[in-house]
Amino acid sequence: MRVSIVSRYLVREITFSWLAITVVLVAVLFTNRLIRYLGDAASGALPGDIILLLMGFKALSYTALVIPGSFFLGVILAMGRLYRDSEMAAMAACGIGPGNLYRALAMLAVPLTMLVAWLAVEVGPWAAREGREAEQVARETVEIQAIRPGRFIQSSRAEGMFYIERFAEDGERMRDVFLQTRQNGEQIMLAADEGFIQVDPDTGDHYLVLLDGHRYDGMPGQSQWRIMSYEVHGVRITEGDPPAVRTRRDGMATGELWGSEDLREVAELQWRLSMPLMVVTLGLIAIPLSRGSPRDGRYGRLLLAVLIYAVYSNALTVAQGWMEDGSIPAWLGLWPIHGVVAAVGILWLLRQYGLLGFRSRGNG
Repeated sequence: MRVSIVSRYLVREITFSWLAITVVLVAVLFTNRLIRYLGDAASGALPGDIILLLMGFKALSYTALVIPGSFFLGVILAMGRLYRDSEMAAMAACGIGPGNLYRALAMLAVPLTMLVAWLAVEVGPWAAREGREAEQVARETVEIQAIRPGRFIQSSRAEGMFYIERFAEDGERMRDVFLQTRQNGEQIMLAADEGFIQVDPDTGDHYLVLLDGHRYDGMPGQSQWRIMSYEVHGVRITEGDPPAVRTRRDGMATGELWGSEDLREVAELQWRLSMPLMVVTLGLIAIPLSRGSPRDGRYGRLLLAVLIYAVYSNALTVAQGWMEDGSIPAWLGLWPIHGVVAAVGILWLLRQYGLLGFRSRGNG
């Protein structure tokens, strides 16, 4: 019963630290992406109302990468505080050893490993694929969604700009519409009392339909202009079906990667499987790394933990690139890196507790 109470206490401390670090890391990772989206929305390249949706997809695709690192740092912070406050010394005096610590750590590490595996194998690729498609579709239709009264809207499809004074009461009909474009080197200006957006049922193209207006064709700086009146005039502003979204490897379903002989796809599969493995290997090394003395500072081991995680993740990235280039065989892949980290954690723990024939000095 005493071990059960201690295990619950350790899990609670680690969980609080892990959640806090996860929030910080997610905020840091998303800041650059959010700035990019806001910049695109401000320039009119992306509708503002889709930013939250795109950020949600990014959150799902990034979470599998964030959790292993936040879990590792959470363990270091939580266990380091216990060592600094001499709580671990009191537990050791009661017979609580590394086996009890790892048992408590496993209560959190096992469900996190399963969660990361699900995110990396299923949810992450789906979110990357859906997010990329949603962003492309939004960029294709941004001109229609960006129509606002009293604003000049730059139209890449119509190769010009248009302006509306106001909307009618139904919210769809536009009043006092102006459109400027170019065709065959000539300047074309269209003015109409009324207009609306219409979708071609056959092609899906979006047209700006103008009613009861005038058209002016000519060359800037010349006096010869053609003036025509019309009752109905249509201008295509977006094409019906946006170009097919090219599926990148990070958006491919994991089932498509199994059995593939393409080295790049094999490397992507091993990268996804590496995410849950990182939770296990970093958990092995976290216990001996967090061991310290009451004289150590609050963040005494945190810098070393960040360095270890950076080297670990960068080594996986480099090995993935080598696999894609064919520099290392697919059967070797990323697995030696996980093996080295796990071996370092086990040997470090055995050395601390004198199970290798000698004991490390002090508490470090």
